[in-house]
Amino acid sequence: MASARRLSADNFRAELAALTLSLRRSIEADCAAFPVDAAASAARAERAQGDFPFFRRTYFPHYTRRKDGTPTGDSLLHQWLDVALPAAVNAAAGVKLACAAPRGEAKTTFVDVFFLLWCVVTGRKRYILIIADALEQAASFLEAVKVELESNPRLMADFGAHCGVGRVWNVGAIITAQNVKIQAFGAGKRMRGLRHGPHRPDLALLDDLENDENVRSPEQRDKLESWLLRTVLSLGPADDSMDVVYIGTILHYDSVLARTLKKPQWRGRIFRAVERMPERMDLWDAWERIYKTPPDGPEAARAYYEERRAEMERGAVVSWPTFRPLYTLMCKRAEDRAAFDSEQQNDPLVGDAAPFAEVLVYWHELPSGLLPFAACDPSLGKAGAGRDPSALLVGGLHRETLRLFVLEASIRKRHPDRIIQDMIALQRRYACLSWAVETVQFQEFFADVLVREAARQGIPMPVWPVKNHADKTLRIESLHPYFAQGRILLAPEQHTLLDQLRHFPLADHDDGPDALEMLWRVATQGYVSLADAFVRVPRRAGLFGALLGIDDTQPDDDDTGPATGKGWI
Repeated sequence: MASARRLSADNFRAELAALTLSLRRSIEADCAAFPVDAAASAARAERAQGDFPFFRRTYFPHYTRRKDGTPTGDSLLHQWLDVALPAAVNAAAGVKLACAAPRGEAKTTFVDVFFLLWCVVTGRKRYILIIADALEQAASFLEAVKVELESNPRLMADFGAHCGVGRVWNVGAIITAQNVKIQAFGAGKRMRGLRHGPHRPDLALLDDLENDENVRSPEQRDKLESWLLRTVLSLGPADDSMDVVYIGTILHYDSVLARTLKKPQWRGRIFRAVERMPERMDLWDAWERIYKTPPDGPEAARAYYEERRAEMERGAVVSWPTFRPLYTLMCKRAEDRAAFDSEQQNDPLVGDAAPFAEVLVYWHELPSGLLPFAACDPSLGKAGAGRDPSALLVGGLHRETLRLFVLEASIRKRHPDRIIQDMIALQRRYACLSWAVETVQFQEFFADVLVREAARQGIPMPVWPVKNHADKTLRIESLHPYFAQGRILLAPEQHTLLDQLRHFPLADHDDGPDALEMLWRVATQGYVSLADAFVRVPRRAGLFGALLGIDDTQPDDDDTGPATGKGWI
């Protein structure tokens, strides 16, 4: 066993040596020394003192250029970090900064090399921690810092006092020439009581604390979060002045990073490789089918794309277009959708427990003759900020194919009176044949108030009270076969509903899916005789007539009721 551990340690040291050699060769090849000019050197150093973007662009050309010598440019992540990182360390009080970024966005280089070295050579920090999933990983990040201090001719020219080998220069821990300590740790390790002379840690850089294995276990996630809160965040001075920067990729919907980003004490931001998908996803769907068709799918797909390039790229926003263009990212997406969502979009699904993730279907054009129905989950069980969102859904049933097209999905927090007014507005627009309204506890009173207010405004409000007795999760899961059969179709812009469905049952809220189940129920089971029910619907000009595929601008002879003469309600 001891020999196995020794072999592992020997292999690790060999890997570090190879990494060091590779980094030194990169510096020698791509980081030319400045001309000897004392005045220019002093001017650069003075500017770098307060200008982090200038510092990283000036002293690390070997990281910021492609093999052909052209600059890689900055991503949206880099532009944000250029502002957020200096603001954090320049603040009087300690700042907690969290950021989820795509794989391949150079976040580790940006934070653990550029930013760390800026803090060292400008004297902003005295004791810096690099914490990663494993000690070996954190130590490799520190090795990159050591190589820059030893070999970067530009840093040596302008910050010579900080460069060279310090009095402690080990694997996993160094003390620089100007007495700044930098130490590497693995996640979950004992770290209490850390000191460097009179200094306690004043900057902690947390880099991808989770891995694909431990993030799967709720117990491991809870354990890591407890360690972060109780150990790491308590390492700094008593005045809580230690700055913490937590970067990584969200590997699980409930990962520690995902939890941290939701906390108000942290300044957080989530970045995606494709910040906004193209408008014409229908074209990309067709492209993907070509891309996956052997034997020459990729070549044929590229030709298809080039013929429609402008149309297929319209509306898209990519985080790093100069380095990772849209087409490259969409190829990744086509090869493995789940991996792309997690690694590039920071939007991982919950694996096999996400029943709707792969069966959602979208509509882009509406057929004629749709019959409008609606559903409401008022979510009146809580008050104040803890109130769940209410969900108002309107759908059109295509009777011939029994397909339900979701036309409206309004999901947000609102007071009961606002819910009522929004429902009446939707009824005024769509003239729904029936509203399924959940009536649990005092929600039954809500339904009564709704009908009375609609009558006061002269709007027919056909409410179907629904008392759900079956388990909510089972009811929502019962929609799966209908999605799989393409019988429930959503609009691509219904983002809240889509997110709740994709992440069900671990989404923060399930009000949208709950209302959708009631909508499907009322649309497909609400009438015994559909033909008879739709002869006597109110004829009013507007979208309702268009949905039904009829001319509703002129009343029919049999459109009047026996008593009022104003139509059936």
